[in-house]
Amino acid sequence: MRRRRSPQVDQRNAPLRARIQALTADHPVWGYRRLWAHLRFAEGLAVNKTSILRLLREHDLVAKPNQWWGIDRTKVLVEPVGWVYLVLVLDWHTKKILGHYAGLHAKTAHWLVALDQAVTRPCPHGARDHGLSLMSDTGCQPTSVAFMKTCATVGITQAFTSYNNPTGNADTERLMRTLKEALLWLREWTSPVELEQAVAPWVDWYHTRYRHSALGDQTPMEFEHQHLSHGTQFVPA
Repeated sequence: MRRRRSPQVDQRNAPLRARIQALTADHPVWGYRRLWAHLRFAEGLAVNKTSILRLLREHDLVAKPNQWWGIDRTKVLVEPVGWVYLVLVLDWHTKKILGHYAGLHAKTAHWLVALDQAVTRPCPHGARDHGLSLMSDTGCQPTSVAFMKTCATVGITQAFTSYNNPTGNADTERLMRTLKEALLWLREWTSPVELEQAVAPWVDWYHTRYRHSALGDQTPMEFEHQHLSHGTQFVPA
């Protein structure tokens, strides 16, 4: 049984809690490490990461499943065909890849293939009115009329990184790096079909074998199961 802290401790933590609440309101995609770095180096507060994470959890300020997603694209050269493009949709909380597309083109319709997978699998009844946000860069696909209209129709609020600032979509950018290091750069691809067929098995491997320090060194599937076993349900989307 967890011992309840004294009112004196809660009172002592009140200014820090208020500052964290203000920062998360202005920067809803910041994790506890970035909050700590800002408080420590920009504001000069002597606070540790554990305290920040504890306050985030106690006051329901931690991102939940199906609350913030990221979408991004990368590409790999396949000789002699040319570029093969990959689009991924990531849940920032569980680190699960919710949707993906691989093919010779990466137009708006192909980005929507990945987004449709993401919405259909965890959100079979739609995402409207459940506060789901999608972060992307300001490229022509996520800012196209068709993509923005689709997001509005299914109830997804779009958010965009500022110009030349990939850190605004850092979790998704890190996933792309993992994809390159653990799949794309390991071999010379000679067929786009071969590459396309390799993506789905890799996603399964990533979900069940790849351990994240941000998840307490758990895999995305282990983290999701632990989340559910503690009686915390997914935010319905």
